[in-house]
Formats: sequence, structure tokens, C-alpha cells
Amino acid sequence: MLSNLLLTCLARCTSPVSYLQLKFWRVYSQEESNLMDSYSMIHAKELAERNLESFFKQTMPQHVITPSNKDWEKISALYKFSTKDYYYSTLHKYVETGMPMASVKSMETPADNPAVLNFVDEGGVGL
Repeated sequence: MLSNLLLTCLARCTSPVSYLQLKFWRVYSQEESNLMDSYSMIHAKELAERNLESFFKQTMPQHVITPSNKDWEKISALYKFSTKDYYYSTLHKYVETGMPMASVKSMETPADNPAVLNFVDEGGVGL
């Protein structure tokens, strides 16, 4: 127990990140996570409503903007705080370094998409 205490104290004393900056980083990470959950729920609901409306009314679906699979992969990577970059998360880095706009219609070839997502590239609803 004493060695754990000493290692923790040593790590915090030699850290290039100040206590307040680390505290801010933790608060930011928590808020970003909460907002990501909220935005994801809202966007998923809008997409589901669009698909159901298109299915039941037998109309072409409206255009919905959704990040591509590559964009999701970029923001899903493990992030380690760096004093050189001043980004607080992979999402923060992705947004600050420039992000391409995409839509729910994938730019990738159908072979790259999982079978469960084929309905997105077909442009219609078919059962």
C-alpha cells in the first residue's frame, strides 16, 4: 500500500500536466461523453423516423448527414493527453484539424460495408 501511495505521488509530481489542467480534462471528457450519448440518441431517432416514414409512405428517404465509418474510427481511437497538441480528446483533435462532411450515403464501395448496413447505400427501403 505504501509503494502504491509513493508511485501515485511521484507520478503526479513529475507529470507535465498540472492538477487544474487534469481536472479540466476529466470534466471535459465527462461532458463530451454525456453529449455524445445525447446527440447519438437524437440522431439515431431521426434516422429511424426517416426510415420508417419512407417505408410506410413508400417515398424516397430524405437526406440525412451522418459521419462515415472512417470518421467514426478516427474519433474512437484511444487518446492520451499530450502537452504538445492541446487537444482534450480524439473528437476534439478531429474537429480542430479539419473534418470532411459526409452523408448517410456512404462514399465507400459496397464491399467495405457490413451486410447489415447495405440498406443505407441502396437509397431505398426494401424488405
